[in-house]
Order: sequence, then structure tokens, then C-alpha cells
Amino acid sequence: MSQLFRRNRPRASAEPPTPVVAASTGVVCTLPGCSNDTAQPCAYRDGRGRACGAAYCPEHGVSAGGKFYCRRHAGVVRAVGSEATPSGGLPDIDNRAPSLVSWVARDLDANVRRLLSGAARAGESVIADETVHVARDFNRKARWEQSWWLVDHTGVILKVTIQVLEENDTLVRVHVGSGVIADGVPPWIVRRTEETDMATDTAQRQRFYQWLDESIFMAVDRFRTERQRAS
Repeated sequence: MSQLFRRNRPRASAEPPTPVVAASTGVVCTLPGCSNDTAQPCAYRDGRGRACGAAYCPEHGVSAGGKFYCRRHAGVVRAVGSEATPSGGLPDIDNRAPSLVSWVARDLDANVRRLLSGAARAGESVIADETVHVARDFNRKARWEQSWWLVDHTGVILKVTIQVLEENDTLVRVHVGSGVIADGVPPWIVRRTEETDMATDTAQRQRFYQWLDESIFMAVDRFRTERQRAS
């Protein structure tokens, strides 16, 4: 019986696999300190037809959707998905807002879902954006945002949104309901021109996200308390 259920084990290879070496393109990687001559240009083109001027080697660039990008623009493409801006293309090459929203929303996602689920009543559920969206105010100024909703059959009960304005693409704003409950510039942007060790970087990031988590918690908890009093 044991012979019938014996797993087939792969034969040990006599020699270790040969590592794949990227072919030289004659272009040196633009990442400071990297001298690899296997770089490829970033494939990103914005809605105005402008191309990113960076070129990275396979080690420092990113493949996304069958194309090769610098890390920043790979983040933008992943953030907005297949959605085009109202001008008919991707965000401007120097616009960090979509990728910043996506980055922060990804790290807050689990906690926001938990908080909204905790505030839900029977028949209510939590839904969330899968990508970052662009919106405009009455002056046509653009903002990028990603949201979570607590909803029931009648519509939206409570909305949590991470938002970055194009005109100030370093400032992260958090909305709960109709109000801004927290805003700040992430520490990795504040010190982008400074030398920082990994331990300090990690600690500052943790404090930033803890502050956002606590701000959202207090706002959602206040909403839940007011609901209970009104019942």
C-alpha cells in the first residue's frame, strides 16, 4: 500500500543551475552607485506624451504589465491600473501623488477594513477601491485618492479616504466622513536628501503609520459612539 502513495522525488542535479546573466545593452544604469551596463529605458509616457528619461538595469528596474519601468513609474502604473486620466493618459512624469496614495493605502488597508467591520451593523459591509482614482474640485484642481466604504442597501454610511493633491504631492491627507482627520508629509519624503540608517528609517515609518492608524481609529470610534447614542 505504501508503494502506491509514494511521492516521486526529483533527482538531484549533478551541477547547480547556471545563473542567468543579463546581456549588455551598452547603457549604464542611472541608479547612483550602479555601474551595470545592462540598463533599459523606462517605458513610461504620461498623458502629454512625455517619456521618463531614466534607464535602469534589471536589478533596479521593475517589469509591470509586460513593460519595463523605473521603480517610481512602476508604482504609478500599478496604482492607477488601466484607468486613464481625464486628459487621456497616465499622470505627468513628475507626479508622485498616485503612487504615494497607493503606498500609504496598501499599508493601512488591513487596519481600515478591521475598523469599519467593527463599526458595521447587521446588513452592512465593507468595500474598497482596488486602484487609485483621480478627481477634481470645482476649480478643476486634481487630487488622487483611494477609499474604503461602509455600506448597506441604501448607500454609503461611512467613507475613509487617503488623498494627495497634485499641487502638493508630498502631503498625505486622511478623510473620515466629511472631514480631514490627519495630514502630514511621510518621513521618507521629508528626509529624501538625507542619509539615514535602516533602523531610523524603520522606526520613523512605524511612528508615521501608527499616528495615521490611531487617527482613523478615533474618528471611526467616534462615529460608532454617536450611532449608538442616536439609536
